[in-house]
Amino acid sequence: MDVDKFATIVPSAKKIGIARLPGYNFIFNRTDDDLSSKANILLSDDPNDSVWGILIKLEDEEWPNFYNVGSYKIDFKLETVNCVDVNDKIHTARAFVAEPHAVNTHLLPYDWHHKKVLQLAKSAGLPEEYIYKISQMPFKIDPDDERRQEELSKIKG
Repeated sequence: MDVDKFATIVPSAKKIGIARLPGYNFIFNRTDDDLSSKANILLSDDPNDSVWGILIKLEDEEWPNFYNVGSYKIDFKLETVNCVDVNDKIHTARAFVAEPHAVNTHLLPYDWHHKKVLQLAKSAGLPEEYIYKISQMPFKIDPDDERRQEELSKIKG
């Protein structure tokens, strides 16, 4: 959901709106080196489930950039999905999904990551009920106070 971060990897990245991805759930289950979990999406058995996010347009020649940057190279795959914008228009898009080896259901996100996700969701204008659902997800306090303070200082609001 961080268009500014995407733009450092793919300079043509432009937000074109928000959209929902039916049949998926938002979850914190991608394992990080810091012994916490990070945001991910997961295919759901319930077609009524949806993940909300930002629909971003970028130039086709920049897609390979995602495969040359840090953990994007090995921890994620890009899945082709159909999402629906706020005007009920269907868009074929690509969504980042953690690879199975990068998933751990026993780790919680750190408080600062949880707060960052909420801040990005609010900034994006995602639906209030969706933001509330994320706000109720469990998290843990980062035991590395220096890292925690540094990460919290980066979060606006």
